[in-house]
Amino acid sequence: MRSIKIDEICAKDLELMQSILDKAKKGIDMNLLAFRSPDRIYYSDSCPAGLGGYSDQGFAWRFAIPDDLLFRASNNLLEFLAAVITPWIDILNDRLTAGECALSMTDSTTAEGWMRKSNFVEPNEHPVQAKTRVDAARKYASIFMDADIKGYSQWFEGKRNNVADALSRDWHLGDDELTSLLRFHFPEQMPENFQIAPLPKEISSWMTSLLQQLPVSEQLRERHTTTGLALGDGGKNGASPSDATTSISISAAKSSEIFYSVPLPWLSEKDGSRSIALTHWLKAQSEVPSHMWYRPFGNRADRIPQKMQTTCLASFYQGSSEPIETMIPKKCNKRPFLLLSSKN
Repeated sequence: MRSIKIDEICAKDLELMQSILDKAKKGIDMNLLAFRSPDRIYYSDSCPAGLGGYSDQGFAWRFAIPDDLLFRASNNLLEFLAAVITPWIDILNDRLTAGECALSMTDSTTAEGWMRKSNFVEPNEHPVQAKTRVDAARKYASIFMDADIKGYSQWFEGKRNNVADALSRDWHLGDDELTSLLRFHFPEQMPENFQIAPLPKEISSWMTSLLQQLPVSEQLRERHTTTGLALGDGGKNGASPSDATTSISISAAKSSEIFYSVPLPWLSEKDGSRSIALTHWLKAQSEVPSHMWYRPFGNRADRIPQKMQTTCLASFYQGSSEPIETMIPKKCNKRPFLLLSSKN
């Protein structure tokens, strides 16, 4: 009898595949397979010093990476972890339940792609980094599958992700002070019931254990920067929120001593973050997949392009109403005969 030894990654992948087969044997809700609109939207971001995110319902979190775990994970991996954690929190708190659909919004194209495919090794990538990424992806798949949740991922512009960016960077600000500044600067991105809560111990322990597997990399070492959120004279913004290269220390008054005016009407009338995210997501999903596989009539010896423009199916069939003669071979394959085909 011949035996084949498989490594740890393959063994864990096999366990996941077996659980998927068990799930399929019991039956899978069609709502988890069909294309549909999301029920919940999640925003996340990261920097070398921390991670953060929030939901469209206003449940927010942030996690400062301990000093002994800094500069271990690449920023792509941290972005991916943040995207995994944000909906996981709602699953643990029964705010994202069986049969629902979650959309994870991230300003990292890499993290967005990893939420759909992560079992690969990038060029010049350390094997431990690759293993950690696959472990995180396997955890993400298990969480969603066990909870019967459908998941989507979508990239969007970083300029629309200011809230999650501040959650991951501005550790010099307390939760209340940061919330007040975010409401002042980015009211169109803030859910009505926004509130920052501690990260659940189950998640923080898992992430700490994951980071401990990685060695410190000098290539990942960089100076921590903040978003620059602050108030200047006259209640105006004293620093550009988008300037992520300026590190400042705020010795301002406590959040209870800061007063803000009511947001201007033109800001209040803007679409909320949920509406913006759904519009962006639906636009990204609007292309018909058959564009990628359309083949023109006739034989082609050269390679089919990856993408070609197609015509409307209705106009195609309307333009093909004239009967045409088609050669159809008999089962005996002796001689063809003519069949007059016409439109139904």
